[in-house]
Amino acid sequence: MKRSPFSAIAILAVLGLSLCAALSRSFYVQDTLAIANDFQGDIRQAAAILEREVLLNLEVLYALKAAIEVVPGMDAERFKSITDGILERSPAIMAFAWAPAIERSRLADFELEQQRIFPDWRITERDADNQVIPVAERSVYVPVQFIAPLEKNRPAMGFDLASEAKRRKAIEASRDTGRLVATAGIKLVQESDNQQGFLVFAPLYEGKPSTQAQRREAHYGYINGVFLVGELTNQAIGVRSNASLLFQVVDVTDAQPNELYTNADPAAPRWVSELGFKTLLADVAGRTWQIQAMPSQDYIDRRRSHLPALIMVSGVLFIALLVIYALVNVNRNRALVASKDQLEKMSLTDGLTQLANRRHFDQFLEQEWARARRQTRTLSLVMLDIDYFKLYNDHYGHPAGDQCLKKVANILQGVVRRPTDMLARYGGEEFAIILPDTNDGGIIAEACRAAIEKAAMQHPLSDVSNRITISAGVCSIVPGDNNSLDDLKQQADAALYRAKHAGRNTVELC
Repeated sequence: MKRSPFSAIAILAVLGLSLCAALSRSFYVQDTLAIANDFQGDIRQAAAILEREVLLNLEVLYALKAAIEVVPGMDAERFKSITDGILERSPAIMAFAWAPAIERSRLADFELEQQRIFPDWRITERDADNQVIPVAERSVYVPVQFIAPLEKNRPAMGFDLASEAKRRKAIEASRDTGRLVATAGIKLVQESDNQQGFLVFAPLYEGKPSTQAQRREAHYGYINGVFLVGELTNQAIGVRSNASLLFQVVDVTDAQPNELYTNADPAAPRWVSELGFKTLLADVAGRTWQIQAMPSQDYIDRRRSHLPALIMVSGVLFIALLVIYALVNVNRNRALVASKDQLEKMSLTDGLTQLANRRHFDQFLEQEWARARRQTRTLSLVMLDIDYFKLYNDHYGHPAGDQCLKKVANILQGVVRRPTDMLARYGGEEFAIILPDTNDGGIIAEACRAAIEKAAMQHPLSDVSNRITISAGVCSIVPGDNNSLDDLKQQADAALYRAKHAGRNTVELC
C-alpha cells in the first residue's frame, strides 16, 4: 500500500521534533554544566583572593609580635606608635590590642595603675545579655590594657579576654603552643552591629621557650588582632552588594559549623541550591573556614544560552536546525577545548611570574629523568634562591616583593633560552632550572647569578650586597641503577644550602 506523503511528512515532522527535543535537552544540560563550571571557577577565585587576604593580615600580626618581642615592655604611647602605621595600611584589621596576663593577687594594683592613665579604666566582663559586669574570680586575668585605634574600640578597654569561653580556649592554646591561634566566631565587645568577628592571639614570652612548661613559665601577655569577617571579606572580594550571588564564610572547625558571614539571606527562594558549591580555605590560625556559595536564578538566566528554546520553537525546520545546532556545537566544543587548554596552562603556570609552577616542574623533571635514563644522558638540576628576600619583603612590602620576583624571573628567562630547558618557580623566592643533556649546569647557574647581580636591583638590607643577589646549588647526574631522582633533588638542594652558608651570592656544585 502506497504511503501517504502526509504520513511521511508527519513521521518526519515527529522524528524531527523528537530529535530537536532531544538535542535541545542535551544542549540545556551541557549549558547548565558550563554555567556550573564557570560559577565554581568564580568562587574558587574569590576564595583564593580571600585566603590570600586573610594570610596577609595574619602575617602582619606575626610581624607585629616579632617587633614587640625585640623590646619587651609596653606603654600606651609606644603601643600607639607601633600600631598606627600598620592599621592605616591594613584596613581589614579592626584593631590591635595588648593584653597582659595578670594573676589574681596583682589585679587590684594593676587596676589602680591603669586608672592613673585612664581614670575610668576598670577590668570587666560581659554577661549573657552582653551587659558590662564586674569580673568574676579567676586565677589569671587577661584584660585589654591598650587598644588601637582607641576611639573606635574604647568599649573593649579593660575587658577580660579570659572571661569568655571561646576567647579563653584560644588564648590558652596560643600560650601553650607559641603559635597564632584564632577564636571561633564571636560577638565583639566594641561592635554594635550584628556582625561576627574573630580574634587572633599571638603569645609573648620572655626569652625563647621551647616546651609547653617553659612557655607557661615565660609567658607574660598577648598581642592580638581584631577582625570583622564581613569587612575582611568585602575588603578582599566585595560581594556585599552582589544580589545574584550568595556568599557565606563558615567555620567548620568544630562539630557544629558556625556561619561567620553571609552577604544575603540564605533562606531566600532565589537561590539555586543544585548549583551550590563549597571549598575550603587554608588553615586560618588553627581554624578551618569553608566558602559556601549558591547562584541566583537571575545569575543563571543571564548566562543561559537561548539556543535550546530556539531549537524547540523551530522544530519544523529540523534539518536547518540540525545544521545550526551542529555548527553551534562545534564552536562551543572549540570554546570548551580552548577553555580546557587555558585551564590546563593555568594549572601548570605560576600566576605571578608566568613561569612553570611546582606541579609542572615535578612532571617535567620526572619525564626528563626517565628520558635521560633510557638514553644514558646527563641531567642537570639548578636550585636558585634570592638572598635575604624576607628582609626585602619586610622592608618594601609584598607588592614590591612580587615585582622583584617578576624581574628576577624575566632575567633568568633571558639566560635559560634552550627550548629543551625548563625554568620554574619552585616556591616563594626559590627557582629551579632543569637542564637536559647538560654535563656542567654550573655554567648556566653562574650566568644566572651574574645576570641578577648585574641588574642592580636595590636591596639595602641584604648582608651580601646592597643589591638583589642569588645563591645557587647545582647537581649533574647520569641516571642509573645506583641513583634516583630524589638523589638529584637532594644533592642540588644540599649544594644550595652550602652556597648559602658559604656567604651567598655564589654557586656550589654537588
